[in-house]
Amino acid sequence: MSRAKVYLIRKFLGVGLIVGGTLSPALGQTAKQETPLLIAGTIPLYPRMALAAQIQGTVKIRVVTDGKRVVSLEAESGPPMLVKAAKDNILTWEFGEHKPMTFVTTFEYVIEEPAECGFSNGASVLNLPLEVRISAKGLKTCDPAVAIKPHL
Repeated sequence: MSRAKVYLIRKFLGVGLIVGGTLSPALGQTAKQETPLLIAGTIPLYPRMALAAQIQGTVKIRVVTDGKRVVSLEAESGPPMLVKAAKDNILTWEFGEHKPMTFVTTFEYVIEEPAECGFSNGASVLNLPLEVRISAKGLKTCDPAVAIKPHL
C-alpha cells in the first residue's frame, strides 16, 4: 500500500475515531474505566484465507498500552487464523496520550450470504478500541464451464 493511501487511511481513522470515540460509551467495560482515544490505525479486513476456509467467530484480546502504543497482546479466545489477523490490526494502533492501561478488545468476524463470484471487502463497524465487527460476503464458486453450452 502506498504511503499516500496509508496517510489517508490514518487521517480518515483519526478524524472518525475522535468523533466516534467521544460520542459512544465504552461498551463491555466498567463505567469507571476510561479507554484511550485511538488516533491512528489501519482498517481491519476479513482475512481472505479465513473467508475461503469459512472460518468465523469472536476473538478476544487483552491489550496493554504504555500510554501511547500497544506494548503487549494476549489472546483470550478465538480461532487462531482470526486471532492473528486481529493482533496484526491492533499492532497498527496509536493512541492519544493516556495513562498506561490494560483492556480487552473484541473482534467479531461474520460471514454473510454469498456474493456473486469472487471476493468482497465487506464491512467493518468500529467502536474502538473495545469492539470491532468485520463482515464479509461468503464465496460463491462460479464454474464458467456450466454456463457454456456446446454448439451442435
